[in-house]
Amino acid sequence: MTSQVGIKGLKLSCKIGVDTGEDLFKRVISVDIKAKLKGDYKGDISTTVSYSEIAKKIKENVEGKEFKLIEDVAATVAKIVSSFDKVSSVRVKVIKYAVPAGADYAYFVYSVRKA
Repeated sequence: MTSQVGIKGLKLSCKIGVDTGEDLFKRVISVDIKAKLKGDYKGDISTTVSYSEIAKKIKENVEGKEFKLIEDVAATVAKIVSSFDKVSSVRVKVIKYAVPAGADYAYFVYSVRKA
């Protein structure tokens, strides 16, 4: 059995963009995290990770910061989550809802997996 933990829909505010003017405003993004644990949950906190601690670390390193691409945000989040001792691998999905006016799509999305 493989134990997995996650956070879905973590809302973060940061500047993202490469186009002129795009990086002038903070954007709200959504982050989903799925992390496989090195061992199985055995009935107590010592065999898992703190969801709130993961969210706190991510917020400290993303909120209010500047990124060129959502790919950069995903890489940053993956590095943070994989730094927790009990995590063996992590999958991160970042959604950026700010799209060009008149676009025929709803959002941009990027996923990455770090072992």
